[in-house]
Amino acid sequence: MLARDIMTRQPITVSVHASVASVIRLMVDRQISAVIVTGAGDAVLGIVSEGDIVHRQGSMHQARLDHWLALLAEGEPLNEAFLHSLQLSERSVGTIMSAPVITLDESASLAEIADILDKHRIKRVPITSHGKLIGIVSRRDMLRALINTGA
Repeated sequence: MLARDIMTRQPITVSVHASVASVIRLMVDRQISAVIVTGAGDAVLGIVSEGDIVHRQGSMHQARLDHWLALLAEGEPLNEAFLHSLQLSERSVGTIMSAPVITLDESASLAEIADILDKHRIKRVPITSHGKLIGIVSRRDMLRALINTGA
């Protein structure tokens, strides 16, 4: 069995300029855990997962942001509109996406896919044909393939 046999076709994609807020809504509405960021010609530019979003909201990130803001303000109160503009939901996915992205060709075998997922500790891998995104294989797709083959 090959990637093309088990992949989810037409994966959900977004532009590098899409807002994080719109991507969060999309992920919740579609019940998916990641979106692929694409550019011209369906080239894969990055991926945004639930982990990327949650990680950026982490306390270490906020502590660094607070530190730099305090230095910039030099004791003066910061403008509320400025602070609001720094919120994660107002940022584009290009600022938080994981890149570069590991991709595999549609002819990759199940063993190759499993090796890549394990080696890089990732949960999904975009599938391409001639550099164009055509699908995605997740760990769940791998499990479905195992069930279908009677493993």
